[in-house]
Amino acid sequence: MSEPLVSIVMAAYNEEAYIKDAIESVLNQTYKNFEFIIINDGSTDQTESIIFSFNDKRIKCVKNDVNLKLIDSLNKGISLAAGKYIARMDADDICFSERLEKQVEFMEANPNIGISGAQLELFGSSKGQMNYPLTHEDIQLNLFITSSFGNNVVIFRKAILDEYSLFFPKGYLHAEDYKLWTSWITITEAANLPICYVRYRTHLNSVSVKYRALQRETRNRIRAEYFISSFENLSDSELSMRLTGKISVKRYYAIKKILKINDSLKKFDSEKFKQIIIKLWYLDSLEQVENRVSVLFKFSLILLIDISQFIKWTYLFKHYFKIRLYK
Repeated sequence: MSEPLVSIVMAAYNEEAYIKDAIESVLNQTYKNFEFIIINDGSTDQTESIIFSFNDKRIKCVKNDVNLKLIDSLNKGISLAAGKYIARMDADDICFSERLEKQVEFMEANPNIGISGAQLELFGSSKGQMNYPLTHEDIQLNLFITSSFGNNVVIFRKAILDEYSLFFPKGYLHAEDYKLWTSWITITEAANLPICYVRYRTHLNSVSVKYRALQRETRNRIRAEYFISSFENLSDSELSMRLTGKISVKRYYAIKKILKINDSLKKFDSEKFKQIIIKLWYLDSLEQVENRVSVLFKFSLILLIDISQFIKWTYLFKHYFKIRLYK
């Protein structure tokens, strides 16, 4: 029997409410040449019996005797993968039936692309769509703010993973995927397809809701590290740390310096890079203005770099007073 072209890796811990739909959506793919590696991470509910209720030879279920948590379970599954490509899937989400067909078709037609993803349709407690940048440069730029891939719709080449040991890293709790993608982007070209291929379930027990404060702290550390890896000459870790997190006068001067460095090195398009740095300043301002009124006044410093940001200054005022009103 020939090796599968694609290995789909999914970790599950006590997902009895959702995993049946997730598994069915994978098995019903129009593309058939895959193996489906499911790591049952020490579940204590009916997750295991639901997995074994499916009689499909493509499913390879591995049970952890104890709960290893998501990252160790995913890395375990990835290390067992035999496919040319590895695709991720979460146990509470649903694939569109043509997901693998379209993603494999794209990767086969673009051998220069080492990692790609697609858009996500939200369902559950929130509805809508999560949009990710399409081109390599826009993915690079967006990574200064947040992840540029949907973790549950990504597909990548196993040969690159093996060569560079690009497993999910430890030490970046609840933001490991974001850190991993910043590593991938320094090694290979990337892209995202413009169409939704996975339905992403939103609920109040999601990691992004339960661990928001910790995610913010970890995210800021990843951003700082990404600044350093993106600019080979940027050995100043203090400068990189000032470019994310706290809104301050020191950060304003750090922004001026990194813009000058980029203009000199021509690493990114000057205008696009400036706008992404300003967007990061604005988003951090929104987070902090709820507890620090001084952010309203420090934000105005950015007008010395781009006067058009005045409109966002007014948005910040509105946000602050709206929060005050409802407290």
